[in-house]
Amino acid sequence: MKRFFAERPMVAWFIVAVAATVISAWIINPPKEWFSWLINALGSVDPLTLKVLAAAAILCVGASVTYIAWRLAQGAQTAYGGTSIPNLRMLRVPDHQPERSPQSAIDELDAMIGLAPVKDEVNKLIARLQVEQKRREQGLPVTPMSLHMVFTGPPGVGKTQVARALGEIYRLLRVLRKGQLVEVDRADLVAGYIGQTAMKTLDQCKAALDGILFIDEAYALSAQGVGHDFGREAIDTLIKFMEDNRDRIVVIVAGYPKEMRRFISSNPGMASRFTKTIEFPPYSAQELSEIFRAMATAQHFKLPLGFEAKLLPWINANAKRDDWGNAREMRTLLEKVREVQALRIIKEPTDDLTRIELVDLLQATAEFA
Repeated sequence: MKRFFAERPMVAWFIVAVAATVISAWIINPPKEWFSWLINALGSVDPLTLKVLAAAAILCVGASVTYIAWRLAQGAQTAYGGTSIPNLRMLRVPDHQPERSPQSAIDELDAMIGLAPVKDEVNKLIARLQVEQKRREQGLPVTPMSLHMVFTGPPGVGKTQVARALGEIYRLLRVLRKGQLVEVDRADLVAGYIGQTAMKTLDQCKAALDGILFIDEAYALSAQGVGHDFGREAIDTLIKFMEDNRDRIVVIVAGYPKEMRRFISSNPGMASRFTKTIEFPPYSAQELSEIFRAMATAQHFKLPLGFEAKLLPWINANAKRDDWGNAREMRTLLEKVREVQALRIIKEPTDDLTRIELVDLLQATAEFA
């Protein structure tokens, strides 16, 4: 019966309305023979009191009928598209997510193409950290390590990726609690008015707390030949924050080799804290070709056989440019190849959307010269 009214709310409303009308009329004009005993019992009551009692009875019946109608309507709304939520089974969520092992982060870093000298330096750093942890566990003296570093090298050689991997490794080795990477440059640290640079720099430092602050093109903070430069204020603020939070933040500064050497030597506070430099060599043409292949594969593209014979001469010719971006150039070239491939597919429809033809690569390299 409840499901019947739930499925037919208009029928429920109609029945309740008719019942309310009949009951109200019955109370107002009751049959005398049915209520003669009540009239005799109330014969001593004055007419005004009787009217008040009758009105109260009508109000009670009306309120009861209204409540019944509301409950029936609510049942209909709940059964079909109302505001109530179905009682679904909850998903099982583990108490804690399984944590990655330090080896998994190291494997990701090891999978990066090239960077042999960089990987060698990172191996030395990881070995030192692990040995220091073992010495601490055995109660042997532990020498404090400065993890602040200088990354030198041209753009597009993986400095940011390595810094991010180090943050993950530090977290897994319990060197840093979070290990997040906050990447900034001069514009993120320096403001245009007195007193604002310190606040701006502190905001970035606090965001990197328990992780790594990565400052790209850090040499731009120490501009030469400028009367009053707010970069100096940013450097002073950074050095103080590093000193006050020496166990909770790692700072990595990056840039071109010559400029970074000048930057570090320009401030005694910087030179005493950044004692380790990792040099990132430019990628060879063959390594860039492998990077191009890896990027295409990651996007589910199939390169034509012998593409290296066309790509390598183009890399060697363009790598001489002063603004050459190494792996960034491969990413840009792949985007250009995809544009050329898309135009070809629109003109000559095909079901194979993953195939890159040699003509696509040749046209892209000709346009991207």
